[in-house]
Amino acid sequence: MRCDFKRCRPLEQFCTLSFILVILFVQNGRCIKWLALGHTSDGWNWSRESCTGVRSSGLLERKQARVCRAAPDVMPSLVEAAKDTSTVCQQTFRYRRWNCSSIQLAPNYTQDLLGGTREQAFVYAMSAAAAVWRLARGCALGSLAACSCATPPRREPPSPSALTSSSIALGALASRSSFKWGGCGDDVKSASRIAKRFLQASSLPGSGTLGKFMHAVNMHNNRAGRRAVEQSLTLECKCHGVSGSCSVRTCWRGLSSSGPVVAGKRLLQRYATAAEVRARPGGRLPPLYHHDNLLYTTKSPDYCLPDKKRGSLGTVGRQCNASSSGYEGCEYLCCGRGHITKTKEILERCQCKWYNCCYVKCKTCRKFTNTHECN
Repeated sequence: MRCDFKRCRPLEQFCTLSFILVILFVQNGRCIKWLALGHTSDGWNWSRESCTGVRSSGLLERKQARVCRAAPDVMPSLVEAAKDTSTVCQQTFRYRRWNCSSIQLAPNYTQDLLGGTREQAFVYAMSAAAAVWRLARGCALGSLAACSCATPPRREPPSPSALTSSSIALGALASRSSFKWGGCGDDVKSASRIAKRFLQASSLPGSGTLGKFMHAVNMHNNRAGRRAVEQSLTLECKCHGVSGSCSVRTCWRGLSSSGPVVAGKRLLQRYATAAEVRARPGGRLPPLYHHDNLLYTTKSPDYCLPDKKRGSLGTVGRQCNASSSGYEGCEYLCCGRGHITKTKEILERCQCKWYNCCYVKCKTCRKFTNTHECN
């Protein structure tokens, strides 16, 4: 951005403010630049030297690089978390006007992930959730020095009638059996602590009250993501006994095998109900919002048409479902601009028959499919 104060002196204050906001938006993406590790660091052997090198390339903040050097063994989990963030985000929003494709531009994000939008709030929260999930798995697998299996809870597990685990015999649900905490529960508490230390080890996006406020919003959304994983823990039990009598139950608390997708579904609901906040004196957040809420500071564009300044890629050329009235429907996705229908011919083998012992003869069938694209 160029601002000539000599030629536009009456607009000097406007030029100065615009320059500050541009710098703020650029710096506002610092905390999630590490997501670029998902497509730039495959096969790396993490060490203190490689952590310094990643810092030099601009993918880690100074304090994040310090965390990396102190515990290089956490970095493979964070690399996988970066991949998970991209995958889950794009899967979650695949039928929306904003389909999270801009996350692939990391670390050179567009304004949809720099300007304090709902979409930025989701990505911050999702990256934190993915980091906690991967780190918790690393703890349980014994690949991290800072943690292992979760400490067993003090309270006893619920009675069998309150459980839905398929590993419990149905005939044992009528009576309460002996139990013991066992297995290797996912240590989400330690994983959340490690993730928090890494994700919050970033500089303020700018200086002054506005910079502190944006940092507080980003860190709030990080915390909402970590809590989404904590709330995804489920109780799993396995029965022991003669002929499935379930005389003893071994129980542990673990995360779903479906990965961070569960947390992504929770965060999508919170994305829909995200709250707009405005800067306050001192750069602090108003004490009105629950820890689970997502917060944003800038209203999002409708993402209907390309707009580089606002980070909108538009929906021109996107495939839609002409028979649906939902988000993937042509009426919504094409923003009322209409759509075109393309017919494609597909040749495939059909009516195959066996001849003798090992000879197969098939016919070639033609199949026509229709696809719909937004104007």
